[in-house]
Amino acid sequence: MNNCMLILTFGSVFFTSAAPAWSFLDQKDLDSVKGEVGIAVVDATTKKKYLLNETKPFPMQSVCKMPLSIAVLRLADQGKLKITDKITVRKTDLVPLHSPIKNAIKGSQSDFTIRELMTRAICDSDNTACDILIAKVGGAKRVTEILKEAGIESVRIDRPEAILQPESSNIKKFLTDERDTATPNAMVALLQKLYSGDLLSKESRAVVLEDMFNCKTGTNRLSAGLPPKWKIAHKTGTGRDIKGQNTATNDVGIIVGPKGQLFYVTVFVKGSRAPIEVREALMAKIAKKAVQGL
Repeated sequence: MNNCMLILTFGSVFFTSAAPAWSFLDQKDLDSVKGEVGIAVVDATTKKKYLLNETKPFPMQSVCKMPLSIAVLRLADQGKLKITDKITVRKTDLVPLHSPIKNAIKGSQSDFTIRELMTRAICDSDNTACDILIAKVGGAKRVTEILKEAGIESVRIDRPEAILQPESSNIKKFLTDERDTATPNAMVALLQKLYSGDLLSKESRAVVLEDMFNCKTGTNRLSAGLPPKWKIAHKTGTGRDIKGQNTATNDVGIIVGPKGQLFYVTVFVKGSRAPIEVREALMAKIAKKAVQGL
């Protein structure tokens, strides 16, 4: 196959790539989630790609906690903070919906290192840890600026969880709001830059990847489609169901095979009216088909 631009059509799925393109999903797979799907899969070895709505913005939900940690670590690499620095977390700081850190606060307040807060944000998807880190960086706008300075475009962090989550209850507006979104292409590019060492020092890269490999959420998503001995460094995002419609269900990650195989995968689903089991099954199938090379 030559290197000319290809535009292949499979159902309503479009591929645009100078490398071979996969067509490993049926239209019924996409229709099953009863929502809009954004996908970017890249095989780092063959350069094959599977792309769907790859330039459209999708709400990240808690996927944002991974690029947030990258922003924090870039500041650490610049000597502007130390991840061993401690921050006091008060019970009055707790953010609604998902903050397991509340069980670790003794009395009215406890101290946590920045490193501990990043781990809680990525591994446990803790909203309070997320918002404290956003504040430490200088606000959501500053987080996005740091990402742009690193060459990361179309990944936006605009609001802390304490504001975003209540506002997501207006689901019609939320699903068309470009704040706190990322495109599948941009997220895969971020993952590639992270893993290749283009974003962080060797030490900082190891910190965020350790958390991503230890992510405890989304066990039925991308990781469920992997064969034994395969590993994934990933971050999930899960929004609320509002009147039978889900705001967002996501999983993005770096898949590593036992023989050095390497895949970058982003799956965003927004506005789904299907059960979460169906949304997660689609993600597992994408991971399974990708590593099979189909």
